[in-house]
Amino acid sequence: MNDLHSMNDFMELHWGYSIWEQSASTRIKKYGREFLDEIDEVIHFSGLQGLLLANCFSRDKDVLSQWRAYADDGKGYVVGFNAKELLGLPIRALQVLYDKEQQIKEATATIDALYQLKQEDQNEFKTLCGVFGYDLSAFKNPAFVEEKEIRLIHVLDFKKSNDFLKLVDGGGVYFGEERKGENVKYRIKQGMPTPYIELDFSNQKKLNPIKEVVIGPKNEVRETAISIFLETIGIEKVEISKSKASYR
Repeated sequence: MNDLHSMNDFMELHWGYSIWEQSASTRIKKYGREFLDEIDEVIHFSGLQGLLLANCFSRDKDVLSQWRAYADDGKGYVVGFNAKELLGLPIRALQVLYDKEQQIKEATATIDALYQLKQEDQNEFKTLCGVFGYDLSAFKNPAFVEEKEIRLIHVLDFKKSNDFLKLVDGGGVYFGEERKGENVKYRIKQGMPTPYIELDFSNQKKLNPIKEVVIGPKNEVRETAISIFLETIGIEKVEISKSKASYR
């Protein structure tokens, strides 16, 4: 799971926050600026408290633009996972929304719901304001609509270290069991240190969430070779197919 700021869309998080601002502007007269500023303060505080990581998937397994951008120009592979099993990880799953009008509609409806909640439970109100701030990451620029993205998000905590801060993973519930956090690692991406963590999808080798592999349109490997490879290393009963894209 990678730092969301390091993704290929440089508007990550900024786009969602702009949708929040536009939605809030339609509710100033109804609820007052003070109420909206309270939500905004929690959103900003959540950003200071933790770093958002994401693991990004697609609902479409065979799209030419995806092959070209993410799979070695069509020479790579698509790996299909069992979504239900992945939900056992300490993550929040979000289906990305690309329609701007729908984004504003959903954000506005959330503001309305938060206003009602504030009258009933102040603590729950603040908690869900923080969740709303993270959920804004599910709003993306319409230009990326072909990706049909599902993203799993996870938050790292900032912890005081000497005269500054460091990142730590607080852990969470893995497949129904509370576990400690992962080691925070770094890779250098475009000259910058980029944090990430590795999550075990297999629940300590009890599960095999890989269900399908699609071979890229420019990849000349035989389907039988991939089947033998996976069975040999213990990843069994995986459906293998070839991309239908006519690309070379």
